[in-house]
Amino acid sequence: MDAFDYIAIDASQARKKGTVSARTARDARAALRGRGLKPISISLAKQNRKTAAQSEEGSQAVKSKISHKDLTQATRQLAILIDAGSPIEDTLHVTAQQFDRSPMRQQLLFVRGQVMEGARLSTAMKAAGGTFPDLYTAMIAAAETSGQLAPILERLADDMEASQAIRRKITAAIVYPIVLSIVAILVVAIMMVAVVPKVVSQFENFGQELPWLTRAVIAASGFLQAHGLLILGLLAAFIFAFRFALRTEGFKRRWHKVLLKLPLAGKLIRSINAARFSRTMSGLLASGTPALNAMETARFTLQNLPMRDAVSHACEKVRGGMAVSKALKQDGVFPPLVVQMIAGGEASGDIGQMFSRSADYLEGEFESFISIFLALLEPLIIILLAGVVLLIIGAIFLPILKLNSLIV
Repeated sequence: MDAFDYIAIDASQARKKGTVSARTARDARAALRGRGLKPISISLAKQNRKTAAQSEEGSQAVKSKISHKDLTQATRQLAILIDAGSPIEDTLHVTAQQFDRSPMRQQLLFVRGQVMEGARLSTAMKAAGGTFPDLYTAMIAAAETSGQLAPILERLADDMEASQAIRRKITAAIVYPIVLSIVAILVVAIMMVAVVPKVVSQFENFGQELPWLTRAVIAASGFLQAHGLLILGLLAAFIFAFRFALRTEGFKRRWHKVLLKLPLAGKLIRSINAARFSRTMSGLLASGTPALNAMETARFTLQNLPMRDAVSHACEKVRGGMAVSKALKQDGVFPPLVVQMIAGGEASGDIGQMFSRSADYLEGEFESFISIFLALLEPLIIILLAGVVLLIIGAIFLPILKLNSLIV
């Protein structure tokens, strides 16, 4: 369906302007007459959007343009205005004005047009070309049913901001050591390829056997000179092949299983995914979603496939009457503390609050780990680089010291 801008006259001869969705201009006129309006002019809206069902390609294009930051900011603004008692259509209009150069502006105006035509907010968001994730619209739909739209939008904004903070910490934890490592490797490679050969050439007429450390460094330097480009090519080919293999679900699932078994990284991955799942479950349960439906929706927030499979298996068991905590415990991929806290929530009748506390604990644990990790990583890399450089310098100076001892 397309969006049409219209100018019409109502029964009191007052001019009305707005947007209506219809398949054709003729259908738009019929819809206006059905509302008791006499259309004067109808034109295709400038910011027209196709629904996701009509154009999957357009849906993906829009999704890629809307940043997580813009969606979070829009959600926070909507929560504040709706909590203040503003009508939804006015809230959407005011929020849209905060985005001058972002596609979020047009998407919010499109949603507003749908709402003004009588559509529910969740339905209008689903029709916005994939801008709002399925989990997002599911929580909005549950909030509309329970009459808690403002609190759920507030919770969504909190969760999205927490997700942004975690994403930034993960990026820092990954990018920072990679950059330091690349700098260290480049420094060592330059010394081995450019510096060592020039210095070693001075030892050709030494007439004595060189120290073992010097011979080792000379051999490593010669190997890098002869095969350095080949090694880089093989490394690039391996990375490309690995990324290509990750596109296949079977290889990706096996790789994710391997990651969960790693001593330190496995625990970290398990905690991050469990925190994301718990945070989503807390929001869905708070919006009035039944536990089973919440699990079926929240499992898509899990990036690790074995953990997602575990929740799928748990859903089947919960459907058969098993408690949520017991169902999640059986596959053994969720942290025991989370399972125990969920069991406590089931006993007290407040499982949503326990999911929230689990997420808080896991996120706090993750932040502590990242802080310690980043604090220790920089000096460790510097010490390692300094050690390698000292070895190279020692290999260069050992023959000189030996020559001086022979002269004396």
